[in-house]
Amino acid sequence: MLKKLLANIKIHLKRVAFLCALFLAMFLAGFYLVNLDLKPSPKAIPSALPSGADIGVELQKRLGSTTVAMETYNEWAKRYGLDRSNNSLDADPDKDGLPNYQEYVYGTNPLKADTDGDGFSDKQEIANGYDPDAPGDTKPQVFVHIDKIGVDAPMVWSQSMDDQKMLTDLEKGLSHFYKTAAPGQNGNAIISGHSSNYVWAKGDYNHVFKDLGNLQNGDLINVKTIQTNGRAIYYQYKVTDKFITTADDQRVFADTQNPTLTLSTCWPIGTNLKRIIIKAEIVK
Repeated sequence: MLKKLLANIKIHLKRVAFLCALFLAMFLAGFYLVNLDLKPSPKAIPSALPSGADIGVELQKRLGSTTVAMETYNEWAKRYGLDRSNNSLDADPDKDGLPNYQEYVYGTNPLKADTDGDGFSDKQEIANGYDPDAPGDTKPQVFVHIDKIGVDAPMVWSQSMDDQKMLTDLEKGLSHFYKTAAPGQNGNAIISGHSSNYVWAKGDYNHVFKDLGNLQNGDLINVKTIQTNGRAIYYQYKVTDKFITTADDQRVFADTQNPTLTLSTCWPIGTNLKRIIIKAEIVK
């Protein structure tokens, strides 16, 4: 009787050991499968445009010009009729809170507080991420480039804090957290991206931030905004802090007086247990 009992126990233990090994194998296979990019790379579409500096040469040939450039600040001030009383960089002739140098950069009218006539001042629109030279709720295109970790991705202006809607935004690139500061403006601009490439997930940016943890203090993050009027404005940030925390840590969301960039992604890769956070300050 005892022999039979011991034999049954032995058989049971073997079954348990087999099931444990099977579970571990499935877990490891699933973990690595989650983080392999099994989707084929998008096929490159040949461009009809010259590349790099060649396009400048080609434009010059077609124009019969040796130089293509934006008007100087002095030319811009003269075009709007600004004089010695109101043409300095920090003057604000239209009293909208936006000094001349910013009106020049954004391509807005220094003598009109609401350039696009949509009921909001130029400063209000810029501070809230809207295009000051385009009517309605138009927002500039934004691109984030981090050379060190090979990130070059568009940013989506999320319009809701609903998790499902934010996940949909992440299919198209990086997600700008709703109602945080606009890139380049005073305050905390929070941008998140995926770190894990789930094979069933849609989109081409499923692990765009997989190497976010490799950034160190002093590394540079470049942000480019493009307005409807074609103005491209570049901002550069320098990493000042990195930490791993929970998703609800208030350090992530804390507002700031100066332009700050907060990058966030799930951590460790293959989970959503915690977040790795990169903080960066604008370089002036």
